[in-house]
Amino acid sequence: MTLPNSFLQSLITRIDDPNVAAITYAGSYARGQAGTHSDVDLQVYVRTMPESEYERYTLCYWDGYLVSLSTNTIEAERANLLHPEHALWAVPGLRQAVILLDKEGSLASLKQAAIEFNWFNLQPLADEYAVEQLMGYAEEVHKILNGLAREEESTVLYALLGLFKGLARAVAVQRGLLMESENRFFDVIQDSVGRNTNWTRAFRLAVGADPLPINQPSYRIRGAAALTLYLETAELFKNIITDKHRMVIEVALHKIQQAGF
Repeated sequence: MTLPNSFLQSLITRIDDPNVAAITYAGSYARGQAGTHSDVDLQVYVRTMPESEYERYTLCYWDGYLVSLSTNTIEAERANLLHPEHALWAVPGLRQAVILLDKEGSLASLKQAAIEFNWFNLQPLADEYAVEQLMGYAEEVHKILNGLAREEESTVLYALLGLFKGLARAVAVQRGLLMESENRFFDVIQDSVGRNTNWTRAFRLAVGADPLPINQPSYRIRGAAALTLYLETAELFKNIITDKHRMVIEVALHKIQQAGF
């Protein structure tokens, strides 16, 4: 599916004002992969950012299309290319962006920078980010261990929700897995790590993607899988763990193993 030119022109008419520098759309319509229920990912680049969160991001229905409307400055978007956790999304988004309006040509220049982007320069920062995330999710490890010990379903489920998504994101950043679509986020990571690895098996059990055994409550199985996922992620990162975070990570690993996981 493609967007009609009349609709694209109407977007410019609705949005353009003296504060607007550029307008693009990306996502499934830009990639030529849109379906019946796809939204239109619209990015508005402004000279001065609005104060309210609503004006920075909102959803609306225009002419029968669900429009995801994000606002940013070109300078802030350029800065995203310097931070691996943001570049993961910003680089593919800029590469696939269809420019509807570019008053000074600065957006075209930024898109070219994204096309020429090389992850190599960000790898040290990506490693640091990944290890910091692994260290930070030691807190979720403790919560899951407590929840399992006390048979508190909500404690386990809430903690594993943050843990499996956070660890997946850490792996994606550490490996420089540029994400062309959030719809394939988990697929890309599993393909990179390996579909038949212990990491992926633990991940799929933790998120509930694979059938669960019926002899235990599902929260206990998913909680145990989340703890295994932490162990396996630490194994992936073992060669980049720094002394600054080593103690917290190693104690968390020891507590998981001590509990029999």
